[in-house]
Amino acid sequence: MEWKNYAVEIRKLLELKGNPVAITYSIEPPSKSAEGRYRVCEALLCARDGKVIDLTAASSACSGGTWHLGLGERPRGEGAKALKEFLVHGEKLYCSIAAMHRSQHLTTPPPLGLAEHVVFSPMDKAEFRPDIVLFICNAEQACRLVTLDSYDTGIPPRTEMSGSTCHQAVAYPLVTGELNVSLMDYTSRRIKGYQPADLLVSIPYHRFHGVMRSIDHCTAGRAKMEIPESFRRMVDADTLRQLED
Repeated sequence: MEWKNYAVEIRKLLELKGNPVAITYSIEPPSKSAEGRYRVCEALLCARDGKVIDLTAASSACSGGTWHLGLGERPRGEGAKALKEFLVHGEKLYCSIAAMHRSQHLTTPPPLGLAEHVVFSPMDKAEFRPDIVLFICNAEQACRLVTLDSYDTGIPPRTEMSGSTCHQAVAYPLVTGELNVSLMDYTSRRIKGYQPADLLVSIPYHRFHGVMRSIDHCTAGRAKMEIPESFRRMVDADTLRQLED
């Protein structure tokens, strides 16, 4: 269970508030989990703060989240009509149902039928191997994670920043294997517990090994900056002082 050691190290390195969140699609439920029904955006906060949340079609409190996680079909009939009215006239996140349709159909589809349980755990207590490691963090911490991820390959992330928080933070990185940075949807940001400076970074676990390997070699980790003499001759003294601070 190497991810438990990873959790301790990355939390200390980034000085995170709370835990990285391990997200696992599972056929079986975890041995222990909190009771109740949760929205995905609530489950992320709960797992960061130490709880294990097992989301299923029955325990998901948001029909949109149920669909985006792949735990159930997209709402149809009266449910679809109600969702459209809410997104356009309630949340007011889109000016029309056409704009809403565009947003949903130009993004990655959900992983329907993949598993019956989506388990959100504090990473240092995760029972199952994570599929995704998610961070609720600030911009500097996000910058460090993105830099550590690309250190080995130089390949930039292909982010998808449109749609619901559960789509951006869970479904998209799970389906594509891409690291994603999410500003969240504005309704999610208003849930108690999220701060104005918070954003989400979701890293598929198969990429997270590279993040951890990079820590000792990259200045976004623990490596110290070394400025070659040839570069020193190219920049002014003030710039050098800022780089060396």
